[in-house]
Amino acid sequence: MESNKKIKVLAIDDNLDNLIIIQALVLESFPDATIIKALSGSEGLREATKEDPDVILLDIVMPDMDGFEVCRLLKEDKKLCDI
Repeated sequence: MESNKKIKVLAIDDNLDNLIIIQALVLESFPDATIIKALSGSEGLREATKEDPDVILLDIVMPDMDGFEVCRLLKEDKKLCDI
């Protein structure tokens, strides 16, 4: 990764409080990071496609689409499979 490139983190969790905590913790260590938040697996997949994050922090237990399904779909996508 280029040293002057800002880190882009996508956090996917169905609990808004968890997303707020994740954002605070990431920004504490990486103040210039960009944090993208998604409250569901499907929203997370859309954001991953749109934003091309460097890292995805993914909850496993979520309604509708769990983290394992999100991860499987990410790995099947040629553009997103290396995240």
